[in-house]
Amino acid sequence: MRRERFMSRMKRVEIVVESALVDGLIKIVEGHATGYTLVPGATGLGQHGYRERDMVMLVTIVTEDHLDAIIEAILPSLNDRANIVLISDIAVLRAEHFIPEVRAAASRGKV
Repeated sequence: MRRERFMSRMKRVEIVVESALVDGLIKIVEGHATGYTLVPGATGLGQHGYRERDMVMLVTIVTEDHLDAIIEAILPSLNDRANIVLISDIAVLRAEHFIPEVRAAASRGKV
C-alpha cells in the first residue's frame, strides 16, 4: 500500500521572534494549533543587523485555514520587528493530531 494514502497536506510555520514578544505569539498560535516547539537562542544576520541573543524560533504545524488566521494576526508587526516567518508545504501522518477541532472533538469522545 502506498504511504501517500495515509498522508495529509499541512503547513509548517517557523517564526523567529524577539524573546520579549514570544508570549504574545504563543497566545496567537495556541488559538490555531494543537502545539508548538520553541527553540531559544536563535542567532543570525538580517535586515536588522546581527542578532546573537534574545531571539526565539517557534515551529508549529497547521491547516491552511489556521495558517491564514495566524498570518493575519502577526502581519502588522512584521515591519516593525526583527521577525521572520517561513511557511512550508509538508505531509504528515495522523493529521488529526494537528487539527484543533478534531482534537477537541476526540477529547469529548465524538471521534
